[in-house]
Amino acid sequence: MKEVRIGMIGVGGYGLFCLQQYRQLPNVRITAIAGTRPEKYQRLAAEYDIPFHTVHWEDLIARDDVDIVYLGTTPDLHAAQTIAAATAGKHVFCEKPLALSMAESEAMQYAADAAGVRLGIDFVMRYNPLYAILRSICDQQILGPLQRFVFHNDATDLPSGHWFWQPEVSGSIPVEHGGHFFDIFTSMLGEGTVRWATAAQRSSGERDKWLAVLQYDGYTLGSFYHAFSKPGLIEQTWVEVDFARGYVRLDGWIPTRLEISGLLRPGDVAPLSSMIPAEAISAFPESQRLLGDGKELLATHEVHGLIDLGEKQAVYAQAVREAMADFIAWTLEPSHHPRVTGMDGARALATGLEVIRLAENTG
Repeated sequence: MKEVRIGMIGVGGYGLFCLQQYRQLPNVRITAIAGTRPEKYQRLAAEYDIPFHTVHWEDLIARDDVDIVYLGTTPDLHAAQTIAAATAGKHVFCEKPLALSMAESEAMQYAADAAGVRLGIDFVMRYNPLYAILRSICDQQILGPLQRFVFHNDATDLPSGHWFWQPEVSGSIPVEHGGHFFDIFTSMLGEGTVRWATAAQRSSGERDKWLAVLQYDGYTLGSFYHAFSKPGLIEQTWVEVDFARGYVRLDGWIPTRLEISGLLRPGDVAPLSSMIPAEAISAFPESQRLLGDGKELLATHEVHGLIDLGEKQAVYAQAVREAMADFIAWTLEPSHHPRVTGMDGARALATGLEVIRLAENTG
């Protein structure tokens, strides 16, 4: 495998975390970084043995020793930087959200397609092992059809004046932050329809709490609550998923715990046993004939289990590495099918924009 060279534009807190993870990938080298603070980027370049640093991102894009441009900049810059990088023949791996408007996202994809390069987005949740288990339970209907889920995200408050509170920079919470989670459930259930949305606003003007209800395939209902209002020490994120014959709960913004309970049919035992500890599944003394959703069902086993992945940062780091490795494989082999592409970013953006539109109408 040939060496892949990454240039990173925007190495803030999360960008630095990504830099540290990407350096661990085989045959990957960080060759250039760009940002607005010259002293910081000079220090980072020396610390991580990066050959080139600049305060002019255009200079990074022009370099011959950059194959992939990573964008860790604010969302308002993604479109212009992606189009410039693609035009220069560079693949682009973009932090969420992809853009601030559908017109921008379409222009970005057009530029990538015209140049024959790849456009990816860092939807790192797709690489979390617990979301992968949830997806398998959903796909195989091990607990029956998914009926409803509740996603709850109480994130850490941010100071007034932070760029996150400026819609013209961030796109606001449903676009900048909600895209991760709109995407993960779209990947399981297909595109949802936003049925209702609203937002709450502080006296200082920041719209810090958002609630939306989506419907999938005319059957499954999902509610999303996103807020940036809690002290950091008590922030929390969880999702509870109701299936026809059971329940799954994931805990953590980066999920590290999964709880499952429910009833199993004979054919459900083997596939579930490959995902969770075997001792979590037990047989009934005799088969149970029960009624659910107006239908009779036969249950031969029940499940009550817990998966705990341990330390959050290790889980997060592994997902970050896998996301970039998947994108790199796509840049090297066009027939590779990555889990996530820029088109997924566009779909999540469309959902976030619709949430904002409906919330404005209800407000």
